[in-house]
Amino acid sequence: MMDRMAGIKLGKILLICTGIVLSAIAVDFYAERQGLSYRELIVVVGVLIVSVILFGGERGIRFGLVLWVLTLALGYRTIEWTQNLRIHPSEILLWLLFVCIFAQRELRSTTKFSLPWWLWMFLPFCVLAWWPLIAGDAPWDKMLNEFRDFLLLIPLLIVSSVVLERRSYWRYLLLAFFVASTWIALMGVGEYWFPGMTRLFPAFINAAKPEVTADGFVRAQFSFWGGSQATFICVLALPASIYLGACWRGWISRTAIVLSAVLQLMAIFIGGYRSIWLVLFIQVAAACALRLKKHGVVVAALVLVVAFGGSQFVPNTQERVVTGLAALQGNPIDHSAQDRKERALQALNDAIESPFGKGWSSAGWVHSDFLQVAANLGLFAGLIFLGGYLHTLLRIVQHMPIWLKATPEGELGLCLLLSFIGVGSLLAMQGVEVLPQMVLPVWFVWSMVDTWLRQTAAARELSYSNASAILYPALRLEQIPRQVS
Repeated sequence: MMDRMAGIKLGKILLICTGIVLSAIAVDFYAERQGLSYRELIVVVGVLIVSVILFGGERGIRFGLVLWVLTLALGYRTIEWTQNLRIHPSEILLWLLFVCIFAQRELRSTTKFSLPWWLWMFLPFCVLAWWPLIAGDAPWDKMLNEFRDFLLLIPLLIVSSVVLERRSYWRYLLLAFFVASTWIALMGVGEYWFPGMTRLFPAFINAAKPEVTADGFVRAQFSFWGGSQATFICVLALPASIYLGACWRGWISRTAIVLSAVLQLMAIFIGGYRSIWLVLFIQVAAACALRLKKHGVVVAALVLVVAFGGSQFVPNTQERVVTGLAALQGNPIDHSAQDRKERALQALNDAIESPFGKGWSSAGWVHSDFLQVAANLGLFAGLIFLGGYLHTLLRIVQHMPIWLKATPEGELGLCLLLSFIGVGSLLAMQGVEVLPQMVLPVWFVWSMVDTWLRQTAAARELSYSNASAILYPALRLEQIPRQVS
């Protein structure tokens, strides 16, 4: 029996090694004959990731999600289906992981799959929002584009819950997320200060010259990723530095983490999104309030250094702050803020006039997912979506006093809380449901938060059930069987 199992395992290893060797030979042969572009290099890397997932079994699925997180750094590298519908490599890999989980009998039998209550209530509205396609000639590709961006949350919730059953993968996934964000920041900052690096990646960098906004702020383009929306990932991944610093206490590791965090702060600053600056301020304030003695002061000092240094080298930073404050007060003075205000008011009016929604993609890009859902799917769907976020945020806040006392569990909880604050800001003030490369990082953080909440709830129930009856007299009385008279 053992010999046969060992033989099967050895055969699988030989098959994987043979596949890798043959792939390397094929790539080398193709490169010598035709040359190898960056796009083809991405295809080769994608094929290798798929091979790991398909032939690696349960371990391949877990490691495959780590590799999937790294693909979030690809940005606007999509496959065009129609002009209004483009498929991102990350969503293809995600669905592959989802299918492979159900193909593994052990994972199906040992894992309890569940979805949040708000998502069950939200799904019927997602189906009903297709009614314009039945009533007339609606743009099916635009509708499918928004629908699938919400649908991607389901496989990500399930895959994350399976992978994160192994406690070590919290560290691996957050590290991969932090590395992807650091790479995005490195390329964006490099383009900003050294536009000549376009020659290094001519296939992927074509507009590295910074853009001057209406208030005179010089804004980075993040051309390698595809747009300044790349900083959305930075504001979500930056809190992971707190947890990673608690996991790796060596001075080399912590120096690398601090340098990466500074790089991401610089990227957020030159990205020029005033709402991202605001949420970063909220994250720093929360970190200082909850971890003042350990990490809050360090984080605050880093932010102040980057902000002061950036204001000295980037012109009209103060004007950028002033226009942002005016927009927050409801009196926008620049065209961008005025346009966002008009879109938000129009979406709100549509939700009130048509409480059952006007169908997928009817509202366009509102720059607020809560309002866009209310306009497209109906006022009740918008309230459910908003309620789902607020309920999840309230639960994680309620857990913090307990888990902050534990290390590194407290660091993990604080990291997820800060990232989830970023999720709310992006959903409320930016709007990410229009493109998979923008919504997938948001869903990834949400799925981790949901998994962490279920794991901590299960841990509390287990500790309570195993507690001594002396500590919990009520529990002892419940365990005494009642005698039937």
